[in-house]
Amino acid sequence: MKRFYTFIALAVLLAAFAAPVPSNAAPPAPSPQTYTVLVGLEKSQQGIDVMAFFPSTVTIHAGDTVHWQINSNEIHTVTFGYDQDDPLPDVIVPVPNYDPTTDPSPLIANPAVADPFIPTDGYAGGFANSGIMGREEGQFQDFSLTFSEPDTSYSYVCLIHGWAMSGTVSVKSPDTQVPSPQQSKAQGNREMAQALASVPAVRKAAEQQIMPPVENPDGTMTHTILLGYHQGQIDLMQFFPDKTIVHPGDTVTWKLSQTNDAPHTVTFLNGEPAPGLFVPVDQGSGPPLLYVDPGTLYPSPFPPQPGTELTRSGIYNSGLMVPPPDNGYTLVIGDMKPGPEPYLCLLHDESGMVGTLIVLPK
Repeated sequence: MKRFYTFIALAVLLAAFAAPVPSNAAPPAPSPQTYTVLVGLEKSQQGIDVMAFFPSTVTIHAGDTVHWQINSNEIHTVTFGYDQDDPLPDVIVPVPNYDPTTDPSPLIANPAVADPFIPTDGYAGGFANSGIMGREEGQFQDFSLTFSEPDTSYSYVCLIHGWAMSGTVSVKSPDTQVPSPQQSKAQGNREMAQALASVPAVRKAAEQQIMPPVENPDGTMTHTILLGYHQGQIDLMQFFPDKTIVHPGDTVTWKLSQTNDAPHTVTFLNGEPAPGLFVPVDQGSGPPLLYVDPGTLYPSPFPPQPGTELTRSGIYNSGLMVPPPDNGYTLVIGDMKPGPEPYLCLLHDESGMVGTLIVLPK
């Protein structure tokens, strides 16, 4: 019996040593994580672009990284350091000391917009910029920042589309619970679904602006085709209507719609290669200068002539049509064989902005 009590006492003593010792030490900081934000949203088969970040607000811990990833063919930036009252820089600016013998174009993408700037020691406020993000050669596909300062919140903006396309990064201290990267992604997916659910109403409003053709005294018709439609964060990259029946001798005028917010072109390629948006020119150091491609910037044929007849040979281009709405671009249907004659916007064809003239005999 004595041995039994000795065994019990020994067991109690060992249990006491094995029991956890109360501690006032802070819980370990969570491991750094990476959150993904999608830049833009597109349904190119339907000519739909949504100018937003998904999710619009991401909440993280100090030490976490936010990774922005391009999600459409439209160009964007992710830019910190501006307040909503601050004027945003122009996207396209004149070339300083332009020399037509050496400079390929009189206009360039503003380096304040086009050039990336990434702080090296983590982001705690001030200017940071992705540069121009997009899917064409020379454009950036993604951008990342690691946030170092807890209990802060930062707004950012797309310099291409202004404060209608903006987002927020909210940085919390380690002891504050935040959504996981997976939960943040799910929130972004919900926001994308909500944005797309609003498209049918926007499309209906856009189609209501279509203008019927007008008969001319000589029996020919004048057709008006409107470019683009913008409402809220929805941009319809389309021609209204996108298919138009015409006859030789008819006149077609393309105009930017009253609600349109983006530059466009009206371009018939007739099998010729399409010019790009920018011509990169190496400076020797630093990012290249992005000259606006003359083939996109200028009308073709140049100079534009009233009554220019459209044929199935050579490039016909409006040049860059920039809001607010201008006088438009007009062509007369030449003596063309019946059949479809496709055209596009050089800036947004990959986003679905394509149209067709269907030429019928006189």
